[in-house]
Amino acid sequence: MKIEWNKVTWYSMVLAIIIYVGTFALAYYLGEQRAEIKIYSQQTEQILSQQNNNNQVINSVVFQCIDNKSIRAIFFRDKVELSLSDQRNMVLMQAISASGARYANTDESIVFWNKGDTAFIQEGDVTTYENCVVVPAESAE
Repeated sequence: MKIEWNKVTWYSMVLAIIIYVGTFALAYYLGEQRAEIKIYSQQTEQILSQQNNNNQVINSVVFQCIDNKSIRAIFFRDKVELSLSDQRNMVLMQAISASGARYANTDESIVFWNKGDTAFIQEGDVTTYENCVVVPAESAE
């Protein structure tokens, strides 16, 4: 086949149509990808904002319990970080409670109860930290 440069052939028309349609298809595809990226970035910003809100400390107290035990509790919006006098540290998520605040691990084998200035911890069926009361801030340090 001989190429004639100044003559329109059916090959050149088909190629022009393919390039024309392909350009618009590519532009449409890239536009859709950009929209998805924009939505994804907005969702990521919302998630990060919620995480930052969840990580804001609401209150921090020390409870003194019987048997010379103590609990340092840092309260967040939906969880509590506990540092126990037996050197254990744990994070418990807020759970359903009829009265007061209740926090538990996923299998509810450890439950921290708090109401007003009192608290206790149940591990299984045993209350391991009981009759805990808030230590005034100047005494806690």
